[in-house]
Amino acid sequence: MKLLMIHVWNADELAYRNTFSGLMAYPSLTLASIIPLVPESAFSQIDIIDEQTQRVNYDKEKYDIVMLSFDTASAVSAYRHAKAFRKRGAYIVGGGYHATAMPEEAAKYCDTVISGPAERAVPAFFRDYLAGSPKPFYRDTNLCAADYPVPQRKKIPMHGKLRIPAVIADRGCKNACKYCAMRTMWPSDPRPIKAVMEEIRSLHTKMLIFYDPNFFQNRDYAIRLMRALKPLHLLWACTATADLGNDTELLKIASDCGLRAVVIGLESMNVQSLKSVAKQFPDADRYKTLVANIHKYGIAVNGCFVLGLDHDTEKDLRKLPDYIEYLGLDLCRFSILTPYPGTRLYKEMEESGRLLTKKWNLYDQHHTVFRPKHFTPEQLNRIYREVSRDAYSWKRIFRRLKSSPWRHKPYLLIQLGANIGFRYLGIDKRRTS
Repeated sequence: MKLLMIHVWNADELAYRNTFSGLMAYPSLTLASIIPLVPESAFSQIDIIDEQTQRVNYDKEKYDIVMLSFDTASAVSAYRHAKAFRKRGAYIVGGGYHATAMPEEAAKYCDTVISGPAERAVPAFFRDYLAGSPKPFYRDTNLCAADYPVPQRKKIPMHGKLRIPAVIADRGCKNACKYCAMRTMWPSDPRPIKAVMEEIRSLHTKMLIFYDPNFFQNRDYAIRLMRALKPLHLLWACTATADLGNDTELLKIASDCGLRAVVIGLESMNVQSLKSVAKQFPDADRYKTLVANIHKYGIAVNGCFVLGLDHDTEKDLRKLPDYIEYLGLDLCRFSILTPYPGTRLYKEMEESGRLLTKKWNLYDQHHTVFRPKHFTPEQLNRIYREVSRDAYSWKRIFRRLKSSPWRHKPYLLIQLGANIGFRYLGIDKRRTS
């Protein structure tokens, strides 16, 4: 038998397919983590496609099973692939965030839908399939972090990707932001530190990214993990919440063991907007102090902002590029508020009639798919693009570099590369046919 595994990408989305994609497109662990769950002895051929940088050819091979992992923005592409491969005789399996949130919809296109964590559900599917009795739906949350398989990274194509390996210690998040789909997939459950360290040592790297959505949420666990990291003399980055800047002990430990950059979801400078989406730390007035505290320990900050929250005004959003300079951020990212299926925000907007469309390919954080409180959808789309262009003008990029905690370090080039990558992200470039 032949198996094809596809990490599906929104066919209309070209933003990360450019000359600079290798500067800011992180390597995915999705398929790399599923490959170890596949009974390889059952297949004469297993092919992998990461559609962010590769293309799907329906007629290159005839596959017995095609597995599709997709989020909401890539659901339209996934369903098109499902139709094409099913027409050619393949058995279709769908999974990922969108299949988890909308399993009944996914079942219209897939023979089997796997929701939530894959560790037990994927092996159960293969056992049933090989026995001749696959089920239409699988979901098994009865697992622990020790079940997490070591990703088989070498089987995933790295063309057009950032060449820094990624690791996950805890893929869940205890926070409950209304717009976040993380909790629909899995709970917070940190892996055994010994297992994480064994995986890191196997990578033979001096730089590392942690994909944990909130690396420091379990403070004691984070400290134990960082102390285990220290002898390796790595430089690493992770995601954190803004209140990290309050914890000088944690910052010192993190800096001493190699933390050099954090991604923080600041989301808005409007306190009421932050409270409206249940941000755990809604004190935007303290952002500048917190960023400065993090900088004292040589740690750069990538601040992420969500545009279109209910208390945002056009004035708030237009001032974001100036706020970014005021806060001293080293990198910034913007997205339009997107009510993903499975989130509290989606449910609220659906019930109140504020959703404008269920064309899933538009749920890419670059397009307004709901009715904002203080703008028309067209205005919010325009403001988002203009703010992004302003924040990534060459003048602002070089100001960020000049004030960076990395300014006297050789890895300042990484910050420059990331800024250039986001400058040429290409959010206005979408396929028209």
